Amino acid sequence: MTVFLKAWFPWMAVFALAMIPAYACAQTARPPATIPSSEKAAMAQLVALRDSFVSRIKAEGFQPSLPPPEIILDNPPSYGAYDREKNVVHVAMWEQLGPDQQAQFASLFGQGDQAFEEMAHRWIFTHELGHWWQACQHENGGSHYSVESGASRIAAAYWREQDALFMDKTAMKIAAIRDNMRSLVPAEQQNEKFFNENYWKLGPTPAFIWFHCDMISKMLTERPLPSFRQTLQQPLYP
Repeated sequence: MTVFLKAWFPWMAVFALAMIPAYACAQTARPPATIPSSEKAAMAQLVALRDSFVSRIKAEGFQPSLPPPEIILDNPPSYGAYDREKNVVHVAMWEQLGPDQQAQFASLFGQGDQAFEEMAHRWIFTHELGHWWQACQHENGGSHYSVESGASRIAAAYWREQDALFMDKTAMKIAAIRDNMRSLVPAEQQNEKFFNENYWKLGPTPAFIWFHCDMISKMLTERPLPSFRQTLQQPLYP
C-alpha cells in the first residue's frame, strides 16, 4: 500500500491494505551503532520473511523479474507500503508509534506490541510482497479491487502453507472487524463496483476499512482454496 492516508489513522493502519500511489519518504542513513537492537531484530525478521517468500516463488518454477525489494523501517502512515517505482517496502516499528496508536492496537487485539508484529510485520508485510509480485508480473491494469484482493490472496496462500494457525487467527480478526463495522456502509454500496468508482474518496474514511475486511473475508471463502502457485499464476483476483 502506498500512502498518505492521513485521516482515521489507527484503524486504517491495521488493515490498510490499499495500494495508494507514490509513498515517498526520505530516510537518513544512520551509523550501525545508533540503530536500536529491537530495530535490528525486526529487520532480520523481515528480511528472513522476504527471502522465504521469494524462495517459495522460485521453488514453484517462477523467476521474479525484479530483485527482492529493499526494506526500510520508517513508520509509513499506513504501517506498510510498497513503492513500485523504487522497489522498496516501507515498514513501521511498534516503538515508533505514538501512545494513542499503541492504545488503539491494544484495545483491538489485547497485547498491542505482539498484535502489531503479527499484523504489520507478518500479514501486511506479506500483502505488500504480493504487490511486489504483481509488479514483477507487470500487472498494473487491474481494478483497485482486483489488485488489493489479489495481493491478499497471495499472502493468505503463503501463510496457509507456512503457518495455518496464524492465517486462521488473522482471518477471524478480519471477519470480526467486518461484522462490527458493517453498519458504516449502506447496503446498496457494499459492492465491488462502488469500491472501484469511489476508491480515492473512500481512502480517508472508516468505510475503506470495512471494504477491505469484507474483500478479504469473501476471498477466503473460495473453494477449493488456491495453492500458493495458483495465486502466483493469477496475481489479480477476481
